[in-house]
Amino acid sequence: MNINIIKTYNDLAINTYHVNPKVFIFLMVASVPFYYLGWILIGKEIVQFKKKYYIEKKGKISDIILEKKFSFALLINRIAWVAPYIYVIFFGRNIPIWFWFIFFGWIIFGAYLFSLRLKKMIQNR
Repeated sequence: MNINIIKTYNDLAINTYHVNPKVFIFLMVASVPFYYLGWILIGKEIVQFKKKYYIEKKGKISDIILEKKFSFALLINRIAWVAPYIYVIFFGRNIPIWFWFIFFGWIIFGAYLFSLRLKKMIQNR
């Protein structure tokens, strides 16, 4: 790994977020494989869903959001993205404003997806 990247994250942790740089860098590095794993699983589910969609001709393409495997892949990706910031939320300060917009946007979006899944489960009873 490039030493300049580690130094940049070290400075970011100390000077901007005021957290322990070792923990912050560990979370940044440890979350990378899970972040990309989430993207790989999302892509895989999109390909499988499109094949099923075009063969069976049922539902809408937007129904992929209701698929459990897709939702799980999205959850992995989003948790990996937010993990270092969760640490900063609880133990640091100076979180950028753009983070709060995205963070609460994802919470609202997740609640919306949950309501769609709940509505579908109730209709299928």
